[in-house]
Amino acid sequence: MSAADRDRWNTRYADGAYESRRHPSPFLEQIAHLLPVDGRALDLACGAGRNAMYLAHRGLKVDAVDISRVALERARVDAGELPIRWLGRDLDDGFEATVDYDVIVNIRYVNLALVSTLTDSLRPGGVLVIEQHLASAADVIGPKNPAYRVEKGELSRVASGMIVEHIDERLFNDPDGRRAALARLVARKPSRSS
Repeated sequence: MSAADRDRWNTRYADGAYESRRHPSPFLEQIAHLLPVDGRALDLACGAGRNAMYLAHRGLKVDAVDISRVALERARVDAGELPIRWLGRDLDDGFEATVDYDVIVNIRYVNLALVSTLTDSLRPGGVLVIEQHLASAADVIGPKNPAYRVEKGELSRVASGMIVEHIDERLFNDPDGRRAALARLVARKPSRSS
């Protein structure tokens, strides 16, 4: 992202954007039974930290990454003493994992090339969770720019070599009742004995 993008996200958060979104992603809650209750997690493009805090409350130590220092500061205050490391990074420049993770979460930030490289940092048995806006001709919420939507089948390619536990690509109703076209995936890295 450019400095202009960073400024735009900082301004959004400073103006109160997403202030009411304190709940975790409904998809993350739905598939929580597939996640470990301890270990390490990575939350990519965490925003104000709602998913990172959910994972930490469940027992995981979390690295939460976002470009907006304003969002990260809000998250840091809200999280209190939860075991979360808040990392300010421009993920369009990549992210080098310095530890192995038991969970990687990527909710509605499209950078599938980055996610593909990060699957190498999943421990055997580790879980990848992705939810992206899906390309659709339907009247749906979300980005109008097709660069911020994925095509059907793209998430399966990211999870190549992994065990796909859940995949769904269709129209959904968001919690606020608006229609969204979403691609959702949960995949597990094979254990060494598999």
